[in-house]
Amino acid sequence: MPPSLLIEHWLPIEAIGAESQRERGASSALPPIYFLHVWWARRPLTTSRAAILASVLPQWQTDWPMPLREKFPNEPTYHKWFIQLLGILGDPVQARKVIEAAKKRKIKLPGGPYGYARAFTQNPSAEDTETLGQLLEYTWGTQVVTVMDPMAGGGSIPFESLRFGFTTIANELNPVASVILKATLDYPARFGVSLANDILKYGKKCVQLH
Repeated sequence: MPPSLLIEHWLPIEAIGAESQRERGASSALPPIYFLHVWWARRPLTTSRAAILASVLPQWQTDWPMPLREKFPNEPTYHKWFIQLLGILGDPVQARKVIEAAKKRKIKLPGGPYGYARAFTQNPSAEDTETLGQLLEYTWGTQVVTVMDPMAGGGSIPFESLRFGFTTIANELNPVASVILKATLDYPARFGVSLANDILKYGKKCVQLH
């Protein structure tokens, strides 16, 4: 019998929507992969992260092993942890309401109403990664999970999959998108920091030539 997954029973749609709207709202603060190449159907990273994690994590259960029950004694604590795992560390829904009210009254808000950095800038902590591994082991019998996106486009879904250490397969027929995927996902994962150094080196040479 297949496991009962979180996405089949619950998802914080309103919070994900508000945070995704925030992610796309400021052109100067978009995720770095957005600036590599314009792609007309690029999905928000927050939404992609939520879809991936909710598809591999289980629904909260009363018969979990004791270590998991101690971490998540009830369903609300599990849901709260999931939202934080998405990088949502506050209440984006309330923040959006404050912003909309200020716009109607033509008031300029001092600072930001969110109180935390954009969700896509948050990486999972070592503790969260360990907990995620325990949940995967319980659900699937292994911590090695494969995520496949057969029409990956600009690469938001496979990008988030790689951030959480999942084995990732991305396919795309469009040759432009395929090059974007190579540059965004494949080469950084394969060559690491040395790739950034090479890009800076040859980028400076190109500037000097012009």
